[in-house]
Order: sequence, then structure tokens, then C-alpha cells
Amino acid sequence: MRATVQAVMPYELHGTRYYHVIYVPDGAAAPQQARLSHDMVDADLQPGETVEVHAILGVVDGIRRPARGA
Repeated sequence: MRATVQAVMPYELHGTRYYHVIYVPDGAAAPQQARLSHDMVDADLQPGETVEVHAILGVVDGIRRPARGA
């Protein structure tokens, strides 16, 4: 699903970088959130960016910038 990033908060747990990402899916009013490891999130996401949120059975497993031209 396509969404707009509202906030990105990095944190570290046992030496591994994680991100708490708050985003609003297109067409939704309420924000949603996901906590993902560094390899599941594109680097340097900024509030206001458009992203693709990938989820399986309602569990987010990746947040990436859309491919150019998509």
C-alpha cells in the first residue's frame, strides 16, 4: 500500500538498528505504525515522503520508497 511517512524514530536494541515508523496510508485518516530492523526500511526516510508499505497478514515487513516512475 502507498503511504506518507509522518515520523521516523531510530533506536538501537542489542547493537542492532531499528526504526519506529509512523505513516498514514493513502485514503486513511488515522496513522499507523511499524517497528522494523534497518534492513527492512530504506535509509534516511523523512517525514512527508511517499513510501510503499509491504505487509503479510497485516504484519508490516518492509517500508520502501517507490521505484522511480512508479
